[in-house]
Amino acid sequence: MFTLSRDEVRELDRRAINEFGVPGVVLMENAGRGCAELLMRLNPDRKPVVILCGPGNNGGDGFVIARHLDNHGWPVVVRGFAEVRNDLTPVLSSDAAVNFAIFRQTQRGNARARRVHLMHPRSWDTHPELRNYLFDELKVPVWVVDAFFGTGLSRTLAAPYDEAVAQINASRNPVLAIDIPSGLDCDTGEPLGPTVQATHTATFVAHKRGFLNTASKPWTGEVHVIDIGAPRVLVDEYRQKTGERPA
Repeated sequence: MFTLSRDEVRELDRRAINEFGVPGVVLMENAGRGCAELLMRLNPDRKPVVILCGPGNNGGDGFVIARHLDNHGWPVVVRGFAEVRNDLTPVLSSDAAVNFAIFRQTQRGNARARRVHLMHPRSWDTHPELRNYLFDELKVPVWVVDAFFGTGLSRTLAAPYDEAVAQINASRNPVLAIDIPSGLDCDTGEPLGPTVQATHTATFVAHKRGFLNTASKPWTGEVHVIDIGAPRVLVDEYRQKTGERPA
């Protein structure tokens, strides 16, 4: 099986951007659109979708997913977890900030839309209504999209993410993890601590190295590989490292 390690994922993205001129925001757009198309196939009954976004590029993928689902008339709500600057703008990675702004703008003046909401990690304990608001949404039949953290995570999830993960798993709702379930180590396939138990995982470019570990299966569920538009000649370099014949 063609797999990528944590370092190879970073390197491939960097080379696609710097050597081939594919903007990071384009890779994010392709990733999010591919995940949205997968979710629409998995959710033909159009159950409401709750997308939980972290502050990095994984969260940015979630904002793109939300926009495409909304474009197709799927009921969707976004909960973004991020610190906020004095001007009330969230602290996000640059590409995630672009897609957050786009999705938030699409919600303005849209009577049927439910706006994107920010959950401030430092306010989690001081404002319990934020916690209750989210948890109540998970108590009804919905699809959950885990866009908290991706392959770069190498530490145990801290508050409030650990508590959110516990509630996701307790809800027994179907979960689509983006690239990798939050809390799962990319290279070993072992939980780093609290970890999202996904029904499906939409992973980018190739399976991740840790997926070779059979112990990862209860966390990833069924794995789907999503093309993000990285140049074929570049992807084939990494494919050949594993001895797999280029496509």
